Amino acid sequence: MTLQTRKIADLTVSLVGLGCMPLSNIKMVDHREQAIATIHHAIDSGITLLDTANVYSPTWDTFGHNETLVAEAVRTYSGSADISKVIIATKGGIIKPADNVVERDGTREGLLKACEASLKRLNTSSIELYQFHRHDPSVTYTEQMLSLKALKDAGMVKRIGLSNAQGPELAVALEILGGPNDGGVVSIQNEYSPRYRGEQDVLDKCTELGIAFLPWSPLGGAAQAGEVGSRYSDFAAVATEVGATAQEVVLAWLLALTPVMIPIPGATKTATVDSIIRSSALKLTSAQVERLTAAESPNESLFPDLKPRSPLR
Repeated sequence: MTLQTRKIADLTVSLVGLGCMPLSNIKMVDHREQAIATIHHAIDSGITLLDTANVYSPTWDTFGHNETLVAEAVRTYSGSADISKVIIATKGGIIKPADNVVERDGTREGLLKACEASLKRLNTSSIELYQFHRHDPSVTYTEQMLSLKALKDAGMVKRIGLSNAQGPELAVALEILGGPNDGGVVSIQNEYSPRYRGEQDVLDKCTELGIAFLPWSPLGGAAQAGEVGSRYSDFAAVATEVGATAQEVVLAWLLALTPVMIPIPGATKTATVDSIIRSSALKLTSAQVERLTAAESPNESLFPDLKPRSPLR
């Protein structure tokens, strides 16, 4: 199957990507060959967007584990796909200074250090898409955006994205960096799924400006991904109507919401990758999309502590 494509500014990528975070789950540490095989299968299947972050690691002292894993998978790929078209998107702005300690570091020095380390782990001179992971309230958002601009001006990153961004934060970022047409913010990676549909204003602004929207945990998180059909009856009903799984219907629904949507579901097995690929070809009627969009949602964030933040300026 040839995957259709979507745009992240000037980049052309597959309309679904692969979220690589689950491959660094503590349960996957002893299954590195399986993890790499999953990425290779995704590339063979036409997926050209791999999403990672420096903080994705099984333990605090293996920080950068996922970036190293993804880089190894790309380096060792020997299939028939054009590996030069595969884009690795990574993130910075979070640190793990000790066991069970996760902190934010959006300072100029912190982001520079994080980016330098990611460049080494990914074995590249410039990161194709670098996304700021979370607002660090100890530093104004304005300062954090200027720090990202400094990384781009230095040639360390080619494009800038934001993760976990609320409307006021996006407004500040656009004021300082501009949008896709200005070489500024080209992507937003926010939580969005049947479980949580917050920051709708951000999604609407992305659609308006052509900013790619990469929903994380599009199936509601790893713990609930297998329970989509039992938790959300409308998605289960539509799945029966179209002869697909409820998970595939969720991804097809997201893709139908806006042309800037690029889901990045996670996978640890090749069979899951196959399901992701099937979802990309699933066509829902406008009535089905409207039904799913109107379906009741608990609107429960996986990480509610991400929501209240200050100061902006």
